[in-house]
Amino acid sequence: MPLKITHRREDEVPSPAADGTANEELHQLKVEMSKLAAGMVLEVDTGNSKSIRGTKGLITRASRQLGRPFVHWHQGTKVFAKPVDTPK
Repeated sequence: MPLKITHRREDEVPSPAADGTANEELHQLKVEMSKLAAGMVLEVDTGNSKSIRGTKGLITRASRQLGRPFVHWHQGTKVFAKPVDTPK
């Protein structure tokens, strides 16, 4: 199926992160990740299986912005993250 691409004026389309929820979630994750003590693991309950991928993406983005690499995984609807001890 070919892509359908159109050009629109800037005032006709919604602005990026218009509702601001992604930015608020990213900020909240960055705060919690920066407060994470050594030997601890961050647990995020996503509530449903469709939110797991987005939550992992936010964790990756937050860890890059913090300059502190994290590894993440999930089990069920919970996503876990911990700082990487020694970067590759």
